[in-house]
Amino acid sequence: YSGKRMKKITFLMLHLGYGGAEQAVIAQANLLVEKYNVEIISFYKLYENPAFEVDPRIEIKYLTENVKPNREEIKKAISAREVGKIVKEGIKSLKILYWRKYKMRTAIRECDSDVIISSRYIYHKLLTKNAPEKAVCIAQEHNHHNGNEKYIRRQIQAIKDMDYFMPVSRELTEFYRERTRGMKVKCKYISHYLEKIPQENSDLTGKKIISVGRLAPEKNFVELIDIFALISKNNKDWQLHIVGDGAEKERLIKIIKENGLNEKVILHGYQNKEYIAKLMYQSSIYVMTSLTESFGLVLIEAQSFGIPCIAYDCAQGAKEIIQSYKNGILIEKHSQSQMVKELEKLISDYNYRKKIGEEGKKNALKYSKESVATLWYDFIDSITKKV
Repeated sequence: YSGKRMKKITFLMLHLGYGGAEQAVIAQANLLVEKYNVEIISFYKLYENPAFEVDPRIEIKYLTENVKPNREEIKKAISAREVGKIVKEGIKSLKILYWRKYKMRTAIRECDSDVIISSRYIYHKLLTKNAPEKAVCIAQEHNHHNGNEKYIRRQIQAIKDMDYFMPVSRELTEFYRERTRGMKVKCKYISHYLEKIPQENSDLTGKKIISVGRLAPEKNFVELIDIFALISKNNKDWQLHIVGDGAEKERLIKIIKENGLNEKVILHGYQNKEYIAKLMYQSSIYVMTSLTESFGLVLIEAQSFGIPCIAYDCAQGAKEIIQSYKNGILIEKHSQSQMVKELEKLISDYNYRKKIGEEGKKNALKYSKESVATLWYDFIDSITKKV
């Protein structure tokens, strides 16, 4: 760098816990630290270490210690009708909200970075109002609007004074580009990437179906278990493996028991990459029953193992990744019967599985770390030329 100082990039985050947005932002930070000085400012410190691996060269600044969101406590107090507790938790919640704004505003004002990236909607306006003059301000969006006009308007209001807005998918980028014409903000798309593309593929002979995700209502695992219960009748030696943790865990355990599927449906809880990779190699089909999905990196991960993927097309992110009946299968109109039919075809026809899996692998190569890194470096260098 011949005496020049390294450009500095700061990510503003709410927490470094488990979540798709958190995983994506950490992956971007890990990519950018190869070439720039990178720091992450996080309001909460929920765990001793971040849920996902952060490159040791990245500086992490936590704005609070021993402060945790208290949404669950409020819910419990309301359902138990404990007035005193409701008041106490309500006051605590207001204090947290105040700190969340005040602490982050102070951190932004003191920030000396060339580029500041807000990963959360709640910080977009704070950033544009308080950023040092020379900083390039970028907002990110990790969720889909799902046609919610109120949400869309709120989002546009929050980003209009940004330099750049980076939605999670190409489809969302085009959507917001149309809606922000004539405003200061420019929309830019750079896809997520796969940390590693496996050399070997799954041999697709294991009688296992796999699905990975947070155990939350929108991921629709209840329906996945119902679908598997139907398939299991004719395919008694097949199993369903679900990797992930979340609020719906107890409900899923109950449904598995009620359907007598204890030996057939295995809940693995939250697992690391090595564990998931091992499971992918043993699996022959990847299923996503999400009702909404802003991107769906996990589909590309499954494709990278040569596993055929099947998903509902109401998950917008899946539509961006899968070309139906070519490199995966998209089920239209959330048709459960069609999902069952297509899964049974994949189970019974090995060559069909292999053909779709091979095309999926070709698609996954577009999301290699190297190709996405080049896009990021070119982008950062082009917006910080004046530095």
